Formats: sequence, C-alpha cells, structure tokens
Amino acid sequence: MNILSKNFELKRYGVKVRLVTEQDAPFILSLRTDKKLSRFLHQTDDDLSKQLEWMKAYKERERKGLDYYFIYTNTDGPFGLNRIYDIHDDCGTGGSWLCKPDTDVEASIATLLIMRDIMFDCIGLQHDMFDVRKGNSHVQKIHKMMGAKMIGETDQDYLFRLSKSDYQASKENILQLLNLKE
Repeated sequence: MNILSKNFELKRYGVKVRLVTEQDAPFILSLRTDKKLSRFLHQTDDDLSKQLEWMKAYKERERKGLDYYFIYTNTDGPFGLNRIYDIHDDCGTGGSWLCKPDTDVEASIATLLIMRDIMFDCIGLQHDMFDVRKGNSHVQKIHKMMGAKMIGETDQDYLFRLSKSDYQASKENILQLLNLKE
C-alpha cells in the first residue's frame, strides 16, 4: 500500500483533483449541509468550527495513509468531493461523494472514476467496500455499472464490493459512453 503525498494532485478526464485543505472547509460544508445533496449521507452540523476540527483530525489520518479527502475542480472552480477512508490491508471505502447541483453528468461520474483510479492505481488497494442508502437507486445503478456487486444489506444500506479487476473491466465502456478521455 502506498501513502499519497500531502501535495498529491492529478488531472484526468478534464478534471483536476487534489487533497482538501482547511481552506476548503466552507465549500465542503456548503455541499454537506445542502439538504437535497446530502440526504443520503451522514448528517453534518452546519458549524464551520466543527468542520475545521474534523479536518484537523482528518489530516492526521491522511498523514498515516488511513483516509484521503479529495476536492475536484474544473475551469469554473471547485465542484465536487469524495473520500477514500477506512483503509486497511488491501481494501478501503470510497464515499462521501457530492457534486454541486449544476455539475454535468460527465464531470460527476469522472470524480468517481478518478477516486477509483487513485484507490486502485496510486494507493494500490484491491477492493472498494462501501454502502449506499437503500433509497439512493441512482447511485446504486452507477456503482453497478462500474462493476460493483451487492454483498449484503443493513436496515438503511446496501453493502457493495468493487474489485480492482471488475472496475478495470468496466472502465473503458464507461469512458466511451461518457466520451471521456484521459
């Protein structure tokens, strides 16, 4: 397993990704507290000081290679975010995926592709183990299109597993479908 550098950046599919900084806290909070956008995520208090405290603790996990929080930008500025967390052995969890409401489908899906490219190719993980709220059928379909398999459920969530090999087998079709180029 590789640990990403604190200056990690990548440009792919017309999108730039980097690790979040404390300066991103207002943007993160604006997405995470938007009632429509965050209805399928764990609730976040609309309190900038709490967000900054959480980010300080996160940065320590980042230094240890346990948690990575990404911000995505294009020519219009920041538009999305997601995370890779609960990293152990050869797997991690991709989640906390949010994009501004006016984000086009291609850019939104590109953020998921990039997160998985980082997870599998840069960090060297073999599996993404994640959950999706049962009511979030749109996101369930996107993950299944990427090769994810449902492996269980809780009262609130469906549990999924996506292997590196299944992701790589579906990636080219997704890139062609969305007309995305590396």
